Amino acid sequence: MGTFRALILTIAMICGLTACADSKESSPVNQDPVSQNNKPATSAASAVYTGTIVYKTFEGGFFAFISTDNKRYTLRHLPEAYRLDGLVVEITGSVNKDIITTTQFGDLLEVDAVKVLDDRHARPPESGPRKLKSL
Repeated sequence: MGTFRALILTIAMICGLTACADSKESSPVNQDPVSQNNKPATSAASAVYTGTIVYKTFEGGFFAFISTDNKRYTLRHLPEAYRLDGLVVEITGSVNKDIITTTQFGDLLEVDAVKVLDDRHARPPESGPRKLKSL
């Protein structure tokens, strides 16, 4: 009876692996799709968002954005020059709901352009010797 179970489990595993290999769909989580102009493909049109860039220490640290209407976003492709906690900016970009992050801080906002509105309270985050990254 044990051999029969092992045979059934082996057949089930082979069928499952074959089904995965033949699948035409792929997971957006494991890919970074790029459009013709080398910008990431996004699920929505670009818009302008006004608010404050904030640094969060969760998961090793990341840069987030809180808009003036109190919506929260995780920033992706934020240029290094704008990686300052407390920087008030206008971001042109689009929300990408096709990518999952571990930040648990709102939707992912793909940054196309940044315009500084107020840098009086901006400061580099306290991070130690490592170099901080944007998603």
